[in-house]
Amino acid sequence: MARNKTKIAYITSDVTRRRTFQRRKRNLLKKVDELSVLCGIPSCALVTTPGEPNQPEIWPSIVDADNLIARLRDLPSLGQDKRTLDHESFLSKDNERLEEQLKKVEKENREAEVKVAMMRCLGGEGVQGADLDEVGSLAEGKARAVAERIEWLTKSLYLAPLPAVDLQLRL
Repeated sequence: MARNKTKIAYITSDVTRRRTFQRRKRNLLKKVDELSVLCGIPSCALVTTPGEPNQPEIWPSIVDADNLIARLRDLPSLGQDKRTLDHESFLSKDNERLEEQLKKVEKENREAEVKVAMMRCLGGEGVQGADLDEVGSLAEGKARAVAERIEWLTKSLYLAPLPAVDLQLRL
């Protein structure tokens, strides 16, 4: 049976808050230990108690935590914050991603417009300007695809070749 979602809010009762802190701290240290053992990665945790800010609890030990922090400090600055972004970098990467999405959507819209223009042309309406060139190239591409499909089908089904059909587009 699923538990109810815990409402995250400040616990006003001192006794309840201390008990909750101890329980959550124990669970946090257990998770850090599991992460270290299961994934084989060096890890440490530093937890300060609200009543004793000068006496933090260090897991697994002070020596192991010092060694891990020393290894982090020995990394070149690029390795230390490899995945860290400042606000400007984050926004520029997000902007690049959005511009790529915009280009993709614009391309899809243009292709849809050309298809609509081709359908109008097939329906007997006229097409003008740059649309005419794009409709022509789209129609030629479709004709090539149809010819390739016919060729593939005749080869795969061992049928006698069909008589040549002129698939020239006449505008």
